[in-house]
Amino acid sequence: MKNKTQEKINEIKRRLAKTRQFHNRCYVCHVSWHKKGMTFHHITYNQNEKTHSDFPYGYIGTLQYYQYLGPIIKKNPKRFAYLCNPHHHTITKLLQFNSDKQDRIFRLVRRSRKKK
Repeated sequence: MKNKTQEKINEIKRRLAKTRQFHNRCYVCHVSWHKKGMTFHHITYNQNEKTHSDFPYGYIGTLQYYQYLGPIIKKNPKRFAYLCNPHHHTITKLLQFNSDKQDRIFRLVRRSRKKK
């Protein structure tokens, strides 16, 4: 059951990702598919709109969520970004910090260089 449900979820995501807005790739790294999966990130939420946590935990709940979210994404794709899961987790984590801390983090990132 898990595999069929997961494939239905991935099918919905792939169909939505082909929307011109998303270019069928992660907004950050431009991969079209990641082994850890892909997702749609809310840039903005509308009041009274359900979130993933409003649905049951597990594949069935995730399928229900994407069935609910699909028409919303189609109607207003500019409210969303298509991301690979690693970049979605990074953005979600950064959103936990206030804007001052975000600014300091980004300044430090820009100042930091990899050793060559």
